[in-house]
Amino acid sequence: MQRLIGLFLTAFRRGVCAAVALSWAFAASGASAESLKDQVATEGRITIGIHNVWPWGIVNDHGSASGIHPDVLKAVTEQLGVKKVEFVVMDFGALIPSLQARRIDAVASGMNITPPRCQQVTFSDPFMISGDAVLVRKGNPLNIHSYQDIAQNSRIRVGDMRGASTTPNALAAGVSKDQIQLFPDASAEVAALLSGRLDALLFATGSALGILRDPNVKGIERAMPFQGLVQNGKEQVAYAGIAFRKEDSDFVALFNKALAQKKADGTVAGILAQYGFSSLKDNVPNGITAMTVCGD
Repeated sequence: MQRLIGLFLTAFRRGVCAAVALSWAFAASGASAESLKDQVATEGRITIGIHNVWPWGIVNDHGSASGIHPDVLKAVTEQLGVKKVEFVVMDFGALIPSLQARRIDAVASGMNITPPRCQQVTFSDPFMISGDAVLVRKGNPLNIHSYQDIAQNSRIRVGDMRGASTTPNALAAGVSKDQIQLFPDASAEVAALLSGRLDALLFATGSALGILRDPNVKGIERAMPFQGLVQNGKEQVAYAGIAFRKEDSDFVALFNKALAQKKADGTVAGILAQYGFSSLKDNVPNGITAMTVCGD
C-alpha cells in the first residue's frame, strides 16, 4: 500500500511540475510575442540596434545612442509614448538577425531600404538620401573614380562591410565577387587598406565622411569624383529608414504618421544638418515611401 501511495505521489508531483513548466512556456511565449505597440504602451521602452559608425548610430560621450537614425527615432517616438531608448552595439551584419530574434526592437543605424531587406523587415518611410563612396590611399594611385573602373581592372581589391548595400551595387555594376572582401566593421577595412591588402573601400557617403573625420585615420582619402551604380542612365541613390519586425507593422504605421509631422516641422532636416547633411539633395522627395522603394 505504501508503495502504491508513493507511486501516486510521484506521478502527482510530476504532473504538477509539467503543468507549471507548460504554464511558464505559455507565459514566455506570450511575452515574446508582445507587439512593439503594446510594449511601448505599457513600458514606454524601445531597444535599438546600432553598429557604432558615425553618423548613423554611435555611442556618444554620455554613454547613450546618438547619430542620425537614433536622433530621428527619439524625436518621432517621444510623441508615441517612448520614454526610454535602450541600445545594443553589434556588427552591421548582425542587425537584421538580432531584430528577427527579438533581441532588439528596431534597427536605427544607417540601414538603407532595399527590396531584399524588405522581405525580411518592415521599414519606416525614408527620411534621408545617400550615395555610394570609395576610400583609397592618398593620391588615389589606381585612379578609381567609378564602379566601372573597378570592374575593368580585375587586380583592384576592394573591401566592404558584411550586409552593406554597397556590395550588391558593386556587383550589379559589373565588379566581380572575387574582387570583394567582406569585413565585420569599418576599422578592419581601414586597417586592410592601409596595410596594402586592399586598394579601395566601399561605403555609403556618410560612413566615408565619418571615417575621414577621425583624427587617428591618416593616409587615406575619398575618391573624387566617384560614380556609383548607373541604371537606365541615372546614378542610383539609397533611401534610409528605421527597420522594424514584420509583425510590428501597426507600430510602423503610427511611426510613419509621426515621422511625417517631424519632416513637415523641420525637425528631421535639423537633425540631418547637425551631421553635415544640409543640402536639398539629402532630403527625400514628397511621395517617396518605404513601399515605393521596396517595390511593393
